[in-house]
Amino acid sequence: MGNLNLLHRPLRNGKWEVTYEEWPEEAYPPYANGPGYIISIDIANYAISRHGNRRLRLFKMEDVSMGMWVEQFNSSMRAVRYSHNWKFCQYECMENYFTAHYQSPRQMICLWDKLARGRAQCCNFR
Repeated sequence: MGNLNLLHRPLRNGKWEVTYEEWPEEAYPPYANGPGYIISIDIANYAISRHGNRRLRLFKMEDVSMGMWVEQFNSSMRAVRYSHNWKFCQYECMENYFTAHYQSPRQMICLWDKLARGRAQCCNFR
C-alpha cells in the first residue's frame, strides 16, 4: 500500500538516470514511492530470507528495489494485492495523511506533536 507507480519508465538521463545495462526493460514493476509504504509481513520475510542467502537484487533506488522484490514474491509465492492510497502524500502534506514528503525539521516536530495529540494535521510553515 502506498503512492503507487504503475508502468513507470526509467529515466535515461539526468539525476535519476538508469542505463540499459542497469535496467534493460522499458518499465519498472509496480512500486510505491515517496516517504513511505506498507508491505505485509510475508513480503518482508521473503525479502529478508532472500537477502540472507544473497539472492536479493539491490537497485540504486530503494522504492524501485522494493517493487522488484514484491514482483518476485508475486510471481513465486502468491498473488499480491496492490493498493494505491493518496494518504501517502508525495507532495507536501494533506489533512489526515499517513505520510508527508518534503517536510522541514520544524514541520516534522509540529506534525509529531499534533499526531501525539490524536490528529494527523499539517503544519503549513517552513
